[in-house]
Amino acid sequence: MSQRPSLINIHWPEQAEAGKRKALSSYPLFALAFRPFFLAGACWAFVAISIWALWFSGLISFQFGFPAALWHAHEMLFGFGAAVAVGFLLTAAQNWTGLPSLSGKPLLLLTGLWLTARFSLLFAQYTPLLWLFITAQLLWWTGAIYSLASLLIRAKSKNNYLFIPLLSVMALLNTAFIYAAATQQFASASHLSHSMILLFGILMGIVGGRVIPFFTARALGLQQIKTPLLDKWLLPLSVFGTALFITGFFVQLPLKAGWLMLLVGALHLVRLSFWTPWKIWAAPLLWSLQLAYLALALGLILLGISDLTQLLVFKDVLHLLSISAMAGMILAMMARVSLGHTGRVLLVGKTISLAFALLLLAGPVRMVASLAGFPLVFWQVSAVLWLCAFAIFLWFYWPVLTQPRADGRPG
Repeated sequence: MSQRPSLINIHWPEQAEAGKRKALSSYPLFALAFRPFFLAGACWAFVAISIWALWFSGLISFQFGFPAALWHAHEMLFGFGAAVAVGFLLTAAQNWTGLPSLSGKPLLLLTGLWLTARFSLLFAQYTPLLWLFITAQLLWWTGAIYSLASLLIRAKSKNNYLFIPLLSVMALLNTAFIYAAATQQFASASHLSHSMILLFGILMGIVGGRVIPFFTARALGLQQIKTPLLDKWLLPLSVFGTALFITGFFVQLPLKAGWLMLLVGALHLVRLSFWTPWKIWAAPLLWSLQLAYLALALGLILLGISDLTQLLVFKDVLHLLSISAMAGMILAMMARVSLGHTGRVLLVGKTISLAFALLLLAGPVRMVASLAGFPLVFWQVSAVLWLCAFAIFLWFYWPVLTQPRADGRPG
């Protein structure tokens, strides 16, 4: 006896099409903020430096929306660096608060704004695309800060409130940079980009000071050593030094920021010495973080010397901070967080270890470029080291970031 087909088993075309429209935001890539922003940030780190290296090597002629050096600075700091920072903070906020963080369609929208800003700025010599870039970039900052603040405030996570003003100042600095570049105040825009590196130094000091001793103690089976007195002084001194540096460009001040940079760098070195750095060499996820933190400390000390004397070129020292410290810590954190938040074992192989080493080396190579008689070669070598490091990361972590968790849990 034949049965009539049940209506609930009929796949109408409209239902199928609705399923397709729904699918994109439900992919694992949009389960938590670290996934799209780590992946997009790493891709852009590779693409943007490729474009920059081809340009300064004279192999391509390209009309950027901003002067080429400012485009490069903006995309490394306010594009790549900011994206990874936001991805990390929105993911960490879920652990801090116990509340669900940004995911699905809102996360897809935020990622779309970031991508729109990147590609519109690349061709922003056309006025409509410049306005599209400005709109998308500022909306991205607004969405990111609102998403983080709403989580922290709802949960009354007062210990983490400091990230709200930190991101807000970064967004204001980005706005000021865009205005200065668009109105051809190029020296001011360049100074604001340098200031952003110091803001990242504050962020690295906060996050590194929390996670590095915790990760080290947990991985080595040691008791976590805390440094409350150092922690208490490092943040206000770092903020004060950065404020001096930002305002010192516009107003004559009695105290130079270089003195604070020297002090903060030295305090970072002291704090690092408590984290048993002599026991970490068998664990790449530890030495990569600690060496990036070491680059932060040494970079600040050298930056202080360059601010107070003529012994070092200020912009060259900044690249030790932006490459070995900032990007080095970003790569190490992306590698560990991606494994931990996708239910995978916290171990990496020799190839990822090589990526860490290449990126940490790229900073000193770029820093000594002006001391050589052929600086272009050093620029090119540094760029190749950077590109190799991020190519390796993308090769191994693309499936990690785009596939479901290994343990079957959501996220």
